[in-house]
Amino acid sequence: MIYEGGHERYQNITVGGKKTGKNMEDIGGTTSTGEFATIMKGLLSPGSPAQFKYFRTSSSSRHDAAIYDFKVALRNSDWQIRVGGQNLRPAYSGSVWIDKGTGHVFRIEMQADNIPQDFPFDSVQSAVDYDKVKLGTSSFLLPIHAENLACQRGTTICSKNAIDFRNYHKYSGESTITFTGQ
Repeated sequence: MIYEGGHERYQNITVGGKKTGKNMEDIGGTTSTGEFATIMKGLLSPGSPAQFKYFRTSSSSRHDAAIYDFKVALRNSDWQIRVGGQNLRPAYSGSVWIDKGTGHVFRIEMQADNIPQDFPFDSVQSAVDYDKVKLGTSSFLLPIHAENLACQRGTTICSKNAIDFRNYHKYSGESTITFTGQ
């Protein structure tokens, strides 16, 4: 996954630990995008259409957190859910965990609200965990785990997509241009 120019781009995709030359859309099964930056950017960017309400504090061995519930109205939603040939842009709600010491987001949970009756899923949920990851001499807030759950309408059949983000690499380069013989 590459985040460049404000957009996520996927390449070098593996399935079951093995490289595939296919695009995300051609892999089959359950896939998801947006965990790297799009979800957080859409929810927390200045002028975000999300409505936040303080919920509670939570303490763990790693974080003292403030938890805020949020809602994003249908007219402001940028979440896309695709099943076969059908696309849905739902209203959604959820919670965001923010480290009280650093102000960093370390978890976002969200679920689609008011899914239309003619859509194949009656429940769609997503959760993304973030942490500081050291790349070179700096640390960056990056996703480390995500889970998506979608349940088929009117059944107890659900599909779960669990993603572990690892083996991050930072790339940089230098160049020198020399003009001679002019």
